[in-house]
Amino acid sequence: MPSPSRPRRLLTLVLAGTLLLPAALLSGSSVVLAKDDSALTGRTLEPRKQRDRRRKAIRRGCDFLCGKPGSQPGSAKYQGKQRADGGFGDNRAVVALTSLAVLALMADGSTDGRGRHGKAVKLGISFLLKLVEKPKPGKRYPEGYFWFPQDGTSRMHGQGFATLALATALGTSKGDRAARIRKALVKAVACIEGAQTTQGGFGYQPEPSTDHEGSVTVAVAQGLRAARDAGIVVDGDVIKKGLHYLKKSQKSDGSFQYSLHQDQSSYALTAAALSSFFLYGKYKDDGKLTITRAIEYMRGKLSRHTDVAWYYYGHFYAAWAAWQWDGHTWAPKGKNLWGWWHRKVYPDLLDRQRTTDGSFEPDSGRYDYGPVLSTAFAILTLAIPDEVIPIFQR
Repeated sequence: MPSPSRPRRLLTLVLAGTLLLPAALLSGSSVVLAKDDSALTGRTLEPRKQRDRRRKAIRRGCDFLCGKPGSQPGSAKYQGKQRADGGFGDNRAVVALTSLAVLALMADGSTDGRGRHGKAVKLGISFLLKLVEKPKPGKRYPEGYFWFPQDGTSRMHGQGFATLALATALGTSKGDRAARIRKALVKAVACIEGAQTTQGGFGYQPEPSTDHEGSVTVAVAQGLRAARDAGIVVDGDVIKKGLHYLKKSQKSDGSFQYSLHQDQSSYALTAAALSSFFLYGKYKDDGKLTITRAIEYMRGKLSRHTDVAWYYYGHFYAAWAAWQWDGHTWAPKGKNLWGWWHRKVYPDLLDRQRTTDGSFEPDSGRYDYGPVLSTAFAILTLAIPDEVIPIFQR
């Protein structure tokens, strides 16, 4: 596992001008980056039938998001979910939905203007760039905030996802396009840094206040990590304070609570916090057994059922955490987390894909943000082992 200060191998190649490998070329086996040979002990490969089904599900999900390759948003025959302006979904969460949809397409191997859905990626990135580049009304929002007038839902969650999407796209963009993305990223990072609260966490609004919670802190943490990997200067103290905030929110049962002010905890929040520690190279457990207790809590939840609250969000972060922890083996041997997790979750996740259009059934009730969100998260969850997106690499 790479230390947080070392660039990841694939990202280095990308920034040097090498294109991201098409996802199809990565489906034979997963990339393994390890500290030493001991991490490779007992390594097993993904079963071929499962790999083929997983890759087919990703491809069908991408076609649901933006139609068959070559189709144009806004045309009479267009069947995808991308809008003519490049965004995805309805106005209530267009920033977050667009960011996650674009990330899903890039996880399948498309890049900014190239690949099977390269045009859709380019349109989505252009949509996000314009949100940062256009002037904000008055002094209500800081520079670098991804502001869309009708979107009152995405807020700082969307800020983190959008920063991650732009940072991921930067490696395959060229010339003026790359310069625009880099400039937007510098502003987006500054906006995030300026919004950190005195507690170290982040709230829903792009400003420091008494409002702070774990899921926002996780979203912006992953955006900052991707930006730093892409060459953007990020304040290390902001990262340290954010991780410390998450650590303080762990309960005695190993779970992570919603915020320091709210005792509610869940599988989803625990998986998200754990993925953040691994994202910044915090693999070694501490005296309080922060990591061990979190993993055991997640195992306990899944031992009963896989239908958890915030199903797609929770399993996305759980997959990310499990893959980072010991994703070198697919066999559920001993205490192996990844092998056990994917064996428990993948069958249920794949069964939720609709045969009619390739979308994934949305969460029910108040967790329902429509099929764009559920499909984008499902694609990203299934694509993590392919490591096409640099931040997913072990």
